[in-house]
Formats: sequence, structure tokens, C-alpha cells
Amino acid sequence: MTTRTLACTCLMALLLVLPFTGFPGRAAADCAERDPAGMLPAGDCAGWARTGEPITASTVEELAALIDGSAYFYAAYGFVAAAFVNFAGEIAGEPAEITVSLFNQGSEENALTLYQDEGSGTGEPVADWPGSGAARLQAGLGTVTFQFHEACFFASLATTAGGEAGVAPARCLAEAILARIQAATPERVESWAAIKQLFE
Repeated sequence: MTTRTLACTCLMALLLVLPFTGFPGRAAADCAERDPAGMLPAGDCAGWARTGEPITASTVEELAALIDGSAYFYAAYGFVAAAFVNFAGEIAGEPAEITVSLFNQGSEENALTLYQDEGSGTGEPVADWPGSGAARLQAGLGTVTFQFHEACFFASLATTAGGEAGVAPARCLAEAILARIQAATPERVESWAAIKQLFE
């Protein structure tokens, strides 16, 4: 068997075991189809429970009805859908709520560029964040905002209670969302062109 024949045989075998959803273009399409409401946790963090069902938006007009003029900021970065829900619990022994906002921006690139725009928020990088995207934290003056991007999603969690004490529950909810996103979005693999180059 010649080297070229062997290479072709190996390439065909590799393509047979690769799932169709593994190609980057298909992965992006799959992510854009994910409902952000399905990525929201329920009962993952002890002492914290939803105060009601998520409120959703799947058009810019619906988003504008919920967050006013800010809707067009998200639209500029490919907005597809959003889900919002509040969680009730206690911070430093006092009743508190954490508001979760999760946006599907259609692609990993859109979510990244939205995150990088200071209009979406600021904060200190979270060095030990387990996601493939980045996370940031802003805590002070009695408020906590925890934000991250993963795949085609941008998430923002905020509370006005507890100050630094609010960081742990906000992060717990953020990691629960992250886990759902990672489970629902296919892994990225090398494209056909990159695979083909291995045998040329």
C-alpha cells in the first residue's frame, strides 16, 4: 500500500467517526438554535431558588420591551434570544435576590466581541474560571456583578445585596449556567481543510 493510499484510507476512517455536528460551521448553527431559558439553573445552588418562570425575548422588539434602549446594543452583536430570571436566597443573613440575564448572540465571535465592549460591563478577570471563554467580577458598594461568555452566550448576574458576601452565590449560579451551556453545545474540532492538510 502506498503512502498516499494509506493517507486517504486514514482520512476516510477519520471522517466516518467524526460527528457531523463537530464541524465549526455546524457547531455555530447549533449554538444559535439553543434556547437560553434552557440553560438557566434550578436548584443547583443550596438556598437559592427561582422566584418564577424565566421571561424570554426572541426579537429585538421583545427585548426592548424588557430592557428599553439597551436592546439595540445587543442587537448590534447578533442578538438571537434572551432569558431573564430572579433567584431568591440569603446573603449575610439577609433576604436577597440575584438577577440572571442570559443572551444568545448567535455565534462565539459575537458573544466575545459583546463581552469585550465596555458597554456590556467591566470588572476584574476571574483567573480560575473553568469556562473556555472569559469571566469578570465587579464587587463593591453593596453590589456584585458577575459576567462571562461561553460559546454563543453572554451571561450577566447581578445583586444589590451583601457586597463581597454576594460573590459566592453569584458565582455558583454562573457555574451552573456554564455547565449547561457546555453540555448543550458541541465541541469545536478542526475543519475539513485542517484535517486534509495532515495527509498532504
